[in-house]
Amino acid sequence: MQVSTNHAMDKVLSWLLEPDPLNPGIRYFALRDLLGLPRDEKELRIAQKEIMQTGPVPAILDAQHPEGYWARPGGGYTPSYTATIWQVIFLAELGADTSDERVQRGCEYILDHNLAANGGFSLNARPVPSSVVHCLNGDPLYALLKLGYGNDSRVQSALDW
Repeated sequence: MQVSTNHAMDKVLSWLLEPDPLNPGIRYFALRDLLGLPRDEKELRIAQKEIMQTGPVPAILDAQHPEGYWARPGGGYTPSYTATIWQVIFLAELGADTSDERVQRGCEYILDHNLAANGGFSLNARPVPSSVVHCLNGDPLYALLKLGYGNDSRVQSALDW
């Protein structure tokens, strides 16, 4: 028996749109990217609210220090996967709400502590021009652009670098 492609796609889409308390981002991204719902659509706003209330995003935000950093103060990429840059990348990838003050505080922390004098993002805790690496400059840029910082002059400077 051959299943029609449309029927199979409908089943997959239906599955992706099911609420999932462990990873509510799946539904959000299906609504946004597959169905093309606009940002102001009620159903999309509800899905993003769920991202901020359940799953990995609230756990990440709960681990944030009041000053805006994770793991340890200062700039840099270490400790791996727990440093501030990594947490902001995860927030961007998981669909965190850009209007949330904790998300913004994390973004601002990176911009205040990771930019080297030449405008690029630094690998090290002491942001000096010699510690800027092309691929590692792209990671925070990607996250900051996804989180709505594309017009920030500091982000523009890192893009120019």
